[in-house]
Formats: sequence, structure tokens, C-alpha cells
Amino acid sequence: LLDTSESMRYQGAGSALSKLEYSKCVAASLAYLILQRQDSVGLVTFDSQINALVRASSNPSHLREILHVMENAPPAKKTDTGPIFHDLAERFKKRGVVIIFSDLFDDRKSMLAGLKHFRHRRHEVILFHVLDPAEVDFPFQQITLFKGLEQLPDVLTDPRSLRAGYLAEMERYLKELRTGCRAQRADYTLVRTDQPIDVVLSSFLAPRMNRVR
Repeated sequence: LLDTSESMRYQGAGSALSKLEYSKCVAASLAYLILQRQDSVGLVTFDSQINALVRASSNPSHLREILHVMENAPPAKKTDTGPIFHDLAERFKKRGVVIIFSDLFDDRKSMLAGLKHFRHRRHEVILFHVLDPAEVDFPFQQITLFKGLEQLPDVLTDPRSLRAGYLAEMERYLKELRTGCRAQRADYTLVRTDQPIDVVLSSFLAPRMNRVR
């Protein structure tokens, strides 16, 4: 499940990829690895609605369709994860692993209720919370014009006066997400776009391969 909302296009000054570009790279890599194991994989792109749904298949040529849909998924609109997750939980009839890529800038209660619906339908849920380093560290020092995304207004301000409050709010937000995901037995991983993709994949796959052994 790939979040293609407007906030996913954010790319800090020191970042090589936007959150959406980074998510596409990790998701494409996982799709390739899944198909190499002859398992089935599909793709959903969403923002405030479901934009594309590629049905799961184990055919190796299926990767081409997944990559095509990813490539043609420009960031737009707001995120509305809760209703999307409820909808998909009802659509996915067979038990499976639901892997979500999103910055989760959305109503947390609604989003967690959607995750609960997946778990109620007996799916395993894996959540990659993708953030730019600037969103986590808030390194801004000079007077800055912050561009509003997802219909929010632009704000011109001195970031030094906001940093302590911003970091406290971000820590509270991340703690609530971790706690909420744990309560729903969803696997939560915070991913920064400055992390090497191979390291993220290895950290994700290693414990699962150990369980299989």
C-alpha cells in the first residue's frame, strides 16, 4: 500500500529522494524479492481515495505492471488512511501480509482503527513510517517560508523559536504511533530517507528469515 498524497513529495535540502521516491524504491525492491520466492504480490496506491489497485500475482512479469503503476503515481491530494484501510480490509478476501508505506500525516485514531480492521481480518500488518530527516530533526536556523502541503497555508517564521515545541510534538506523535501499532499487533518501523535502502531491507528481512529457519 503506497501513500501518494501531496505531503509524500517533500524532500529536504540534504535528501537525495523525496519520501514518495524513497518509498517506491523500497516497495519495488520488496516486490522483486517476493516474486523471486514465487509468492504473490500486488499494489495499491492511495491518497484520499484508492487510485490504483494491481491484483496480486506470482507471475515474474507482474513486476513490470507494478513498476508502471508506481511510476505513474504523482503525489496529489490529502491523506485519508482510515477509510482507505477499512475499504481494503473488506476487499482483501485471502489472508496475507499488508505492507504500508506512508508518512502518516493523518488522523491517528482513524488510521489505527483501519489497522485494527486489517488485523480483525487476520492479515499481518507491516508499517513503514517514511519521514525526511528534516521532519525528524528540524534543522532549520534562518527565517524560513514553510510551504503548505495538503491544503495547508504557507507559514513564514523564525524556526529557532519553534524547534523545542516542534520536537516535543514530534516525539509525542511518534510515541502514540508506536504504542497504537503495538496495541494492534502491527509491525511498526520508522524509516528516514537518509537511510541506505539495502540497510532498511536487511533490517526488515533478517528477523523474518530467522523465523522461517
